[in-house]
Amino acid sequence: MEKRRIQQARLAFLGSKWRRFLLLFLLCSVLLAAQLITSYSRLAGTAAPVESDDGGTRGVLAGVEDVTVNKAFNIKTQQEQQADGTRTRLLETLAQLKTRDLQKAVKLYDSTWNPAAAQKLRMEEALQSLKMTLLEEVSAHGFVELMAAAHHALPLSDTPRPEPLQVVIVTTWRSGSTFMEELLNSHPAVFNQYEPLTFFGLRQIRTGQDSLKAQRVIHELMSCKYEGQDEYLRSAHEVRELLTRNKLVWKVCNSEDWGDALCFNDSFLSQACHLFPWRTMKLVRLRLRFVRPLLQDPELNVRVVYLVRDPRGVINSRTDTVKWCKTADCNDPSLLCSDMDEDLKTAAELHRDFPERFYLLRYEDMSLNPVNKTRELLSHLTLDFDPHMEEFLASHTTKNYDKPWSTSRESKKRVTYWASKLKPDKLNEVQKACGSVMAKFGYLTIDSTKNVTVDKILGPLVLPSAP
Repeated sequence: MEKRRIQQARLAFLGSKWRRFLLLFLLCSVLLAAQLITSYSRLAGTAAPVESDDGGTRGVLAGVEDVTVNKAFNIKTQQEQQADGTRTRLLETLAQLKTRDLQKAVKLYDSTWNPAAAQKLRMEEALQSLKMTLLEEVSAHGFVELMAAAHHALPLSDTPRPEPLQVVIVTTWRSGSTFMEELLNSHPAVFNQYEPLTFFGLRQIRTGQDSLKAQRVIHELMSCKYEGQDEYLRSAHEVRELLTRNKLVWKVCNSEDWGDALCFNDSFLSQACHLFPWRTMKLVRLRLRFVRPLLQDPELNVRVVYLVRDPRGVINSRTDTVKWCKTADCNDPSLLCSDMDEDLKTAAELHRDFPERFYLLRYEDMSLNPVNKTRELLSHLTLDFDPHMEEFLASHTTKNYDKPWSTSRESKKRVTYWASKLKPDKLNEVQKACGSVMAKFGYLTIDSTKNVTVDKILGPLVLPSAP
């Protein structure tokens, strides 16, 4: 904690415009003092007496010379005293600075003339701050190698460390993915890659070249390769939430003095990504079958969570809660349930082939029993139930803080809320288009939205066997 405070203080010092001005003034003062001392040395050499063979003239010149020399000597003495005092004060100030601080000052001086040097300096400071914060967080999880590196001032990237674990949430719009993403990212040592396929627009990626392009982008980002991801970074400028939801990284790359340009720097993002022991990615535009290559790649160490929600709740949320759902891929129940049917087939295959790394979760099960389901999910993902996650559940699943883990009425209302909003004609449309796939996921059809309870709409989930 002490190292973190020192680091933050140094960042604040260098980040202040006035502090930068004072450092530059200090360097200029040193140069000026050196120039003054050199000038005084030359003046001393010009004060030697002039000899003459003319006796009368010599007496006159001697008198003038004495006066001139005395005046020059007095001026020299006063100036030397001033210079000595200035030099003493400068030396005392410099003596209080450490070598690393002087190096920082020189870098800062160089950066005023070189924008590239300024960017490099800013990046170094941000990454160092990020390292210190992460070391504090991961120390509680038993990563001895990381703490040893910090104590011995070794470069973090050169030390052995645990293999990063990556979690990919695959779902569709308005299916509870924001809650799931925020739950996992309530842990402060998580690098969050939020909806990286936003630049594809409001549509589902099902086939063709788009699916290949999407897979390449995802694989590159999960490998911490941000260089060349121009479309992604352009979309991040337009939809800043893509980066601001990566809270710890955004905190160190964005500042009042420096701005947020560093947050969009591909080199900085790549280096920051490599520091984190856990990474998450949320996908709402790509169907489940396209993540198989991620599970097959041993370099990525991926766990996949497929999140599904009752299509009646999804359609109601898309039409009643938001205003942007204007495309067929978003508001057509038949397309939604066709995707769900294909995803279920893929889920059965992934569960068969990767039983330890694939997890199917219904939104309703999480809402009805958030704590137990969270523990079960984290156990499958081999993640700890961090205190930050407990705090998140306490503030997001109930308003009764005296019983933070209870499955309160508020949680159950989330499951049946759509029944009080969905009009009868829309209910019939959704159930007609989705009845078959609803049954496969354990969702029960109803004839009326009156007096709807959980047991009337939700049955057990039984994952079918893969062929």
